[in-house]
Amino acid sequence: MSKAVEAEYLADQHVLKLERPLDGVQDHERVRVVVEQPSITTSREWPALGEEAGRELACAVREAFGRDEIAV
Repeated sequence: MSKAVEAEYLADQHVLKLERPLDGVQDHERVRVVVEQPSITTSREWPALGEEAGRELACAVREAFGRDEIAV
């Protein structure tokens, strides 16, 4: 079985704290853990596109949704 879950690392206790119990895993059962740090952005801004990429995106939206009023 393989599943991805998020956990908080408590360094002083050497513990990974899960939000809820793992379904199908018994108490004190040993499991293998792969640690990946998620990329966290502090900004809620949209990523900036260059002029050409912006035009391509606008064209794709116009074609996909029939939005002729979108200026390209």
